[in-house]
Amino acid sequence: MAHRATPGRDRLLAPAGILEFSDDLRSADVGPLQDFLAARLGEIARAQPEGTDARWAAEHLAHTIAAACRDLDDALVSWEIELTEGDIHRPGLVQDLRQSLAAGWNRLAGTAQRFAGHPDHLARWRPLRYLSIGHAEFVEQGLGDETDAGILHCADPDHDG
Repeated sequence: MAHRATPGRDRLLAPAGILEFSDDLRSADVGPLQDFLAARLGEIARAQPEGTDARWAAEHLAHTIAAACRDLDDALVSWEIELTEGDIHRPGLVQDLRQSLAAGWNRLAGTAQRFAGHPDHLARWRPLRYLSIGHAEFVEQGLGDETDAGILHCADPDHDG
C-alpha cells in the first residue's frame, strides 16, 4: 500500500479523549497500559520468593502480558494504516484485524481491572463492547429493547400465525 498524505491524519490518529469503541484505539493507548501492567505484575513477582513456582508464574505472566501488548501495538499500527490509506469496511482480513483489536484490548483491560483500585489505574482501561457506533446500533437493534427482554418481534401481527 503506497503511503500518501491524508488531510487530518494527526487528528485521526490521536487517541480518543473518551475511549468508547475499539475502532478508536490507537498505538499510543497501549504504552501507558503496558507500563502500568508491567509495574503491577513486577510488584507481584518481586513479592514471591526467588526460585519458587509462584515467582516463575508471576514473571511468566508479566512476559506474556508484555508480548500481548507488543502484539496489540503492532496490530494498531496496521489499523492506523487502514484508517488513513485503506477501507476499514472492506471484508476479510481488515475485519479480522478490526476484531482482533477489540479482543486484544479487552484481555489487557480485563487484566488491568484487577488493579482498578491502584492510584495509577486509568478509567479508560476497560473492556470495550463495540467496534464502532454502527456496530453498537446494529447489536442493540438486534437485542431489542428492555420491554421484550431482547426477543425480537416482527411488527406484522400475522407473522406468527
